[in-house]
Amino acid sequence: MSLSIFPVFLPSQLSVHIRALRKARGLTQTALGQRIGVKQARMAEIERNPGAVSLDQLMQVLHALDARLQLVDT
Repeated sequence: MSLSIFPVFLPSQLSVHIRALRKARGLTQTALGQRIGVKQARMAEIERNPGAVSLDQLMQVLHALDARLQLVDT
């Protein structure tokens, strides 16, 4: 897997990237939700508004997608 960097400045941008990563991995919302222990409806909420979920749950989603959050001092 190649390393891709996606700058995110707004939660709406993160929403697009989470959905794209999930689809690139060939996962449905249901399958991704199962990986982190939530139902499809919750996974849809997380994708729709990732800024409203806990950092812990966001990290679980990213881990399940084999992605990570990286803070960069600009």
